[in-house]
Amino acid sequence: MLHLKIMKPTKNGQIVRFHTPLPDENPMQLYVLLEAIFDVERPRGKIKALNSDSYLASIHTVFLEDLEIAELETSDLLGYYVNMLKTDQTISNGKVMSVSQPKTLLDLNIVNHLVETNVLLTIIDEKGTEQAGMLIVKTS
Repeated sequence: MLHLKIMKPTKNGQIVRFHTPLPDENPMQLYVLLEAIFDVERPRGKIKALNSDSYLASIHTVFLEDLEIAELETSDLLGYYVNMLKTDQTISNGKVMSVSQPKTLLDLNIVNHLVETNVLLTIIDEKGTEQAGMLIVKTS
């Protein structure tokens, strides 16, 4: 019998998914772990969907035992709606059209209510304008 090792989330900013989604849920849905809470009997985490094109995307609190670290390539982000930090420090959102490197070691940091990454990408915003910058996730 083959046993797959599920890598549990251990820190804020990790990209995760549910290891056993409900039948009506997208098994490929990605989330960012905004806050990991370990000082309770059953550790929990606050997560936010990565591909939400809503300005008011929900933050959900779930048990960490239900999550696994998502193994992904940056090219997996193609087609997702994301937020991006441009070089002028303004934030844009839109659909990912390209990534600078199809594979990279993902580096995540939480700074001022943002999860900043080292993923350089190009998006198309709602006006159809192409923009380049670094992938971010708003935490509030």
